[in-house]
Amino acid sequence: MLLDGQNWRLEQIINNLKYSNMNDNYYGNGKPSTPKKDNSGTNYSSKQQAGELARKQFERLIYDSVWIVNGADEKLVIYAEEAGKFMAKSGLTNSKIRSIYGEIKRIQMGEFEKEKSSFYLLKPKVAYALGRDDKNEGLILFKLIFDKCSADVKDKKTYINFCNFVEAILAYHKANGGKD
Repeated sequence: MLLDGQNWRLEQIINNLKYSNMNDNYYGNGKPSTPKKDNSGTNYSSKQQAGELARKQFERLIYDSVWIVNGADEKLVIYAEEAGKFMAKSGLTNSKIRSIYGEIKRIQMGEFEKEKSSFYLLKPKVAYALGRDDKNEGLILFKLIFDKCSADVKDKKTYINFCNFVEAILAYHKANGGKD
């Protein structure tokens, strides 16, 4: 849930990005170039700008490692809702994260201690998915969150809490129009 001041600030950041892109789209001949677009229709003049909105959203959302160590609380639900909504509106599709989610569930079905190496290999899978679509703001946010919360997984209990956290985000992603 955004407060009025936060909503205004987010709009201000978005407008600043739009207007800064306008200045970057001239080659010096007085004619605007065609801006690059990602799957969500967002204009980018450089790869660096592509993740800026996702990074700002990640900074605005306040992650608490207690959610992985001890389990969910009311704040986790708010976090998951905001993250899932951003991911859906930013063009993240279920197909982009299906293999990652499938592997998360497969590990959950087995014994965590035996599947620990598979868990550690999820991080490169997420990086690979982002490498294939490095301008997708929703996927960038997913990777930022994944990297942060996966670092708190130490045993079966924390892995189950990690799974619940990721599932909550993906449920809100789907609820807010996340496409296949």
